[in-house]
Amino acid sequence: MPKKYVYTKRGKTQNYREWDLEKAVKAVQDNSMSIRKASTMYGVSKSTIGDRISGKHELHVPNGRPPHIPRDVERKIVDAVKMAARRGIGLTRKQVLARTNVLCRRMKIGSGYTNFTAGKDWWEGVKRRHPDVVIRKPEKLTSTRARMMNREVINSYFNDLGTIVEGLNLEGNPRVIWNCDEMGKNFEHDPVRVVAEKGEKNCLSRTSSKSTNITVMTCVNASGRRMPPMFVVKGKTSRSLYGFNTSAAPIGTRWAWQKNGWMDDNLGERWFNEVFLEFCGSERPQLLILDGHSSHETLGILMRAMEENIHILALPPHTTHAL
Repeated sequence: MPKKYVYTKRGKTQNYREWDLEKAVKAVQDNSMSIRKASTMYGVSKSTIGDRISGKHELHVPNGRPPHIPRDVERKIVDAVKMAARRGIGLTRKQVLARTNVLCRRMKIGSGYTNFTAGKDWWEGVKRRHPDVVIRKPEKLTSTRARMMNREVINSYFNDLGTIVEGLNLEGNPRVIWNCDEMGKNFEHDPVRVVAEKGEKNCLSRTSSKSTNITVMTCVNASGRRMPPMFVVKGKTSRSLYGFNTSAAPIGTRWAWQKNGWMDDNLGERWFNEVFLEFCGSERPQLLILDGHSSHETLGILMRAMEENIHILALPPHTTHAL
């Protein structure tokens, strides 16, 4: 039987977000506003703010067993997910849980709990602690409308782009506006032209049935400067690179391997950390425009981008051929 979540009200309950309480207390301590004004602005009761100011209670009163994931990490995860939704990279609950577990294993979070996984219980707690996070049904974008380059979708994208560029004061600075994308190339050769009878319907040429592919991840900015590419070849170990003339690649090229020769979550994070952040320069903020490929939607990339003041904007689905 599925587990039912029944919550009974026991006295007063917390109906504010923790960081709103932090902001309210800090505003009063800095003498920038009164307790009454801070209570109205941040939605926290006056008595709660007063108890923290006077020292009667700690800033965050513990309630039961501490959560598996530290609150500061959980807040970064929630902020990254919300930012992704605003940028057109919506994550399902299943994707959020799966990628949170990957993040926890990488950061060795929850190691003090037996068989800890971020599951339904953790998600229910996140919804209580972050009431502004909900599951919404996104609008459909059919392939027909995508092929027709729906005016509403395109106008919405350019409005979002304009808002970000103006809000970050990026006008006239094409050096900090980047666009990345990956392309798959197949090694099956294209037949050369042959002499045949004019009007013949079936003109065939033999090719090999065995072929492989390589993925190239590239990135350029609005001024025309390009970063070194990342090549992903098909293979399971570094020996898969032996058949390539790696020394002839552009300076700074990164080489990687994957069993299918595709970009995946780990390689997407590696590209962002080792290529983009290394070659984008120290100027901040910057804007990175990309498509909605799953390797671009990892929490690791979104959280690192927030830390580095890199703003990410996703192109609408099925519009990269034009945008």
